[in-house]
Amino acid sequence: ADVLTFGVTPKNAEVLSGTSATISCVVTGLTEQLQSVKWERPNGGGDITSDTDGFTFDNGASSFGSNTQTTVLTIPANKNNVDATYKCVVQSNEHAKTADETNVQAKVFTMTSTPKSVANQVEQTLTCTINGLDGNNPVVVIWRENSGGTPLTGASDTDYGIDQGTVSSGTQSSVLTIKTDKMKTYNTGSSFTYKCSAKSSQYPESAESTELDVEANVLTFGVEAVSKEVLVGSDSTISCNVTGLTKALDFVDWETSSGTD
Repeated sequence: ADVLTFGVTPKNAEVLSGTSATISCVVTGLTEQLQSVKWERPNGGGDITSDTDGFTFDNGASSFGSNTQTTVLTIPANKNNVDATYKCVVQSNEHAKTADETNVQAKVFTMTSTPKSVANQVEQTLTCTINGLDGNNPVVVIWRENSGGTPLTGASDTDYGIDQGTVSSGTQSSVLTIKTDKMKTYNTGSSFTYKCSAKSSQYPESAESTELDVEANVLTFGVEAVSKEVLVGSDSTISCNVTGLTKALDFVDWETSSGTD
């Protein structure tokens, strides 16, 4: 006969703050169902009752098989705003476990972007920033042209390039490069929006986040002459105001009315 070894494996989650999360405990080495399963709130907050305060959990009895029972807890969005540690507590009479406790992590991150002004005749970049990450565990950032669309790859793409970014002080900035030919398809004076979302690499079973709008406004180039009228024979200062720029002009020249620099 093979003697089974009791074990509990936590399945942690890392999701966007303010969205629901699913965590679980996988209990192995069983020949019969667990006698009891319960989940406890963070920081000694007491037992969780399923279908109360938005929490739901499945003790896993109905799917017991292959010497394994998996209990799953769903944390509601309004309770999932900060990193938290939950406990699953199981009882297994055949292994003399009366209240075996396992910590399960529910980690969260936030996502931000700032609308950007762009010019449509040169390459441009958009940035999606993720905060609240562990130092060595970046998320996978997914860029799309429209909601629910095909993810952009960036690799050997004539229109786009993607830099996933690295984590520094808990922050990761992913950059989408929109190449010149693609930028020329956007009209001056218009605006456009790309979508970014994120998925945990630390806990890959976690759900992909909802999408964040990353907006850009296409500037219109314009030159306004500022003329002056002064007394003949005195100095005069005239100017040109150039608008619609994202950087300093590459070259400026003045000519006389006769065409001389």
